[in-house]
Amino acid sequence: MDAIWPALFSALPQLGGAGVILVVLVLLLRASGTDRADYRTELKAAAERHTDEIRRINGDHDAEMAEVKAEVRELRKKVIELELAVDVEREGRRRAEDMAAEARRMRGPM
Repeated sequence: MDAIWPALFSALPQLGGAGVILVVLVLLLRASGTDRADYRTELKAAAERHTDEIRRINGDHDAEMAEVKAEVRELRKKVIELELAVDVEREGRRRAEDMAAEARRMRGPM
């Protein structure tokens, strides 16, 4: 490839304006090929960084969801315990009201 450049430059006067345009076009195509390769390399690196970031975020999310699910399980147990305590209290009040009503009936009218 290096041997082509001296031959091309020595032939420039014979090629004229079209030769200059051809040389500029070749130089631009080489530069764009290099730029394209650099761009593809950067794009691949960015895609890998993005994939790693998504994996990290998904891992954090999964851990957070596991904590939330554990907390929800604990809260459900607590709700069941509290509902049971309320049911026991209601039953005790019903019994007390029934006993009071029975005592009033036994005592008779006032």
